[in-house]
Amino acid sequence: MYTICWSPKGGSGTTVVASTIALWHEGPHTLIDLAGDLPAVLGLNDGGQGIFDVLANATPLSALHEVSIAIDERHSLIRRGGEQAVPPERWHELALHLSSTGSYTIDAGTLTSANDVPMPLLQQADQRLMVLRPCYLALRRARLISHFNPDGIILVDEPGRSLSAHDVANCLDTPVIAQIPCDPRVARAVDAGLLAIRPPRSLDPLSRL
Repeated sequence: MYTICWSPKGGSGTTVVASTIALWHEGPHTLIDLAGDLPAVLGLNDGGQGIFDVLANATPLSALHEVSIAIDERHSLIRRGGEQAVPPERWHELALHLSSTGSYTIDAGTLTSANDVPMPLLQQADQRLMVLRPCYLALRRARLISHFNPDGIILVDEPGRSLSAHDVANCLDTPVIAQIPCDPRVARAVDAGLLAIRPPRSLDPLSRL
């Protein structure tokens, strides 16, 4: 089974949310990076092969573990890798593979159109989560890509915003399933590459997802 996280607007915190959800899993769990930022957030080497390298050729998907790197003894990361073009049918194969093997979280980054993410990954996901800040521009973009059909919204709450979680849920007709504060301690943990080691307590609501 797998969860996929994305945002309609850059800088919303999708990578932090995706990595935190994954790291709260007690059993073996793999993060898949489609956006390219997870190694930096987790303080890992961002070089080497990744998911795009595997999908761009005929490599069996059972070999995905060969391009994964350890985060800790229970969690691993499959980096984005190169910029090769991926045949459309390979995304469908990947979606089916992830649905039937192991436990995964995908960081899909910023999605503004159907060209930004392979639709099979969204269609087959067990949980589709949109990461959003309560601002008018983010809501406007989210409505423009409503066909992505998230199961829930992770709201990164910023002080001083006039929009509430209730406003966001009503506007997008999607429940807000977790609210996390915009916490400078999270930014400091990311900047220091320590998110996987000492995640701030403000991220605790993600532990229930």
